[in-house]
Amino acid sequence: MFQGVVPKRKAIYTRAKGVHNLIAEGREWNFHDADTGEHLHGLHPYPAKFIPQIPHKAMELWTKKGDLVYDPFCGCGTTLLEARLMGRPSIGVDNNSVACLVSKAKTAFYSSNDIERATKFLASLNRKLSTIKPKKDLIPKNKNFLYWFSMPVLERLSGIKSLVLRQEEPLCTLFLSVFSSIIVRVSYQDSDTRYAKIERVIRPQDVDTAFAKKLADVVSRLSSVGIGPKEVPVSVHQADSRDVGFIPASTVSLIVTSPPYLNAYDYHKYHRQRLHWIDGDVALARDIEIGTHDEFTRPGASPDSYFEDMDACFGEWRRVLRSSGKCLVVIGDAIVNKKPVRVADTFIDLMERRSMSLEKHWIRELHATSRAFNVRNARISHEHVLLFKKDG
Repeated sequence: MFQGVVPKRKAIYTRAKGVHNLIAEGREWNFHDADTGEHLHGLHPYPAKFIPQIPHKAMELWTKKGDLVYDPFCGCGTTLLEARLMGRPSIGVDNNSVACLVSKAKTAFYSSNDIERATKFLASLNRKLSTIKPKKDLIPKNKNFLYWFSMPVLERLSGIKSLVLRQEEPLCTLFLSVFSSIIVRVSYQDSDTRYAKIERVIRPQDVDTAFAKKLADVVSRLSSVGIGPKEVPVSVHQADSRDVGFIPASTVSLIVTSPPYLNAYDYHKYHRQRLHWIDGDVALARDIEIGTHDEFTRPGASPDSYFEDMDACFGEWRRVLRSSGKCLVVIGDAIVNKKPVRVADTFIDLMERRSMSLEKHWIRELHATSRAFNVRNARISHEHVLLFKKDG
């Protein structure tokens, strides 16, 4: 099933010896019985979501309070929230407006006054929903929207968005994240990991129910993150991870990240309706995304450009890491043009050329029923966990 074989997509392709030993050692990174949705980690769906136990364990092992943590592909802010809860300042970068919105919402400080205001808003939500009117100027001007939404649903979403935009920060960003989280569910898009239209009946009251239920869950969790230390800074940047000059050199103690998996997902596509609804930058998310499924399923596709993009990121990682700083990377292998691609092995080679030595290699098994990848569309069963150290 493993090394030297070109079988199913659910495999690890690596030159490393003793793959079964790496899997056995990798059990410490599996966390199959852990709660992956505590605090605000379940705020928003995100393809291939990073489980919080991985960055938490990494920070416990290789940082102390006050050390700067960086996630160059922060997604929905899992590493950043864990860092804030553990008293580590953090920086997150992502090219996707949805990712940046959710990361900011998850890592904001919520005072007792904010929590009280959120609770009062929730208590009066049914009354507010019974009186709101459509706000057609808030419906995105997109010619394809009637393909993905019914007009009554579009009008109802516009009314709810108008309620959200009346809130003061940090609740406006939080409520907008809740609003974003239900968009796919009330559209004709099949799922968060399948960009195809399906026929289903969605009523305006279904939109109300989805928003109210999600908001109630989020508000109930606010106290668990609001009580964290207010002074722990979190910085979220919408930018290209290949060029992060705004991060000073030699300041980061630990990088924890799960880069885009080669030929696995098109994040901008699965979030496209959300990007329009939150007034996000669709072009930025689309044009600088790394490893997109659309690009690498084309006839004759080669993985070379993916590794060129990732190598540019690695150059920035080395620049921002302090001497002897560490980097934990979670990544899966791939198939491109019907050929297996040893992604982790190539990462190791590229990092070592930049004087980032491999300290440890594990292989973790994705949980059979609660994978970070959507179960129905899952393409991998195992992924690599690689620990690097910046050489002096």
